[in-house]
Amino acid sequence: MNIRAGFRALTVAAGAAILLIAGSGAASADPVEAETAISCVKKIDSGRYDIIYPWVQVKNGCAWTYDVKVIWNNGPDSPCKELSPGETLKSISSPGASYQRVDLC
Repeated sequence: MNIRAGFRALTVAAGAAILLIAGSGAASADPVEAETAISCVKKIDSGRYDIIYPWVQVKNGCAWTYDVKVIWNNGPDSPCKELSPGETLKSISSPGASYQRVDLC
């Protein structure tokens, strides 16, 4: 009878450990989502080259340097670039793309 009680306690502890580990995986996904868009890096200008290639210029209005990239709908995103306070980034995409947002990278 003592062995059964010990086995039951071990089973309950193992199940609790699995739930704890599974719960921590879901919690670690939240900080990534919180770091996608940043409000002080904003689009300041946009247009088109040769009528079909969209471009956008974003400016870091923050007090800190950030690594950012321009996210495009229906086109390739810009490479990641370090943007100091007051610095701008110009990104050009493929025909049919439209500006979506700026993300940290």
